Amino acid sequence: GAAALTPAARLDRLVRSSGKLALLDRLVPRLAARGHRVLLYSQFTRVLDIFEDWAGGRGIPAVRVDGSTPGPVRQAAIDAFNAARVDPATGASALPLFLLSTRAGGLGINLATADTVIIHDADWNPHADLQATARAHRLGQTRPVLVLRLATRATIEERMMEKAKEKLKLERRVVVSGRARGSPPGAAKRKSRAGSAEEAGEGEA
Repeated sequence: GAAALTPAARLDRLVRSSGKLALLDRLVPRLAARGHRVLLYSQFTRVLDIFEDWAGGRGIPAVRVDGSTPGPVRQAAIDAFNAARVDPATGASALPLFLLSTRAGGLGINLATADTVIIHDADWNPHADLQATARAHRLGQTRPVLVLRLATRATIEERMMEKAKEKLKLERRVVVSGRARGSPPGAAKRKSRAGSAEEAGEGEA
């Protein structure tokens, strides 16, 4: 039974229960071994709990920030991640993984030392995901940034991603239309962003 399983066997069963986690289980260790720094986002703190258990079980050093993380702890995690070095002998990063909730990780955080962003589950508001990926595109970034959005085929996630693309396309049309009518540069864009902010609300995961 499950009670007789070893910790390693329980972890393997957990990984096999999710296609996304199985992919992360193959991908993240390889990225870490090659010196890459990964930001792994989810909207849900329960999913971050699973990520923590998985990373600990696989021996992957990680830090975490979500909406409930106190300010000093939050800043300490950011500083530790940004200060981590790559081992010159092995090429591996000393702290390769940062776990973040999408909303908490998209506000006032500079993680320009990261070069890989993985969004485990998309937000209904595409700007929340864009703000999250922007954490790795801050001043000081010296490498190309790879952004991966995970979605399960033939599920509601596909529809969410399609709707997000449609929303961003519509916003671009609004911006172009506003400029064509002679609106001040950026006015339509600011108005559109304000509307998106109202939709997103103020809450964090």
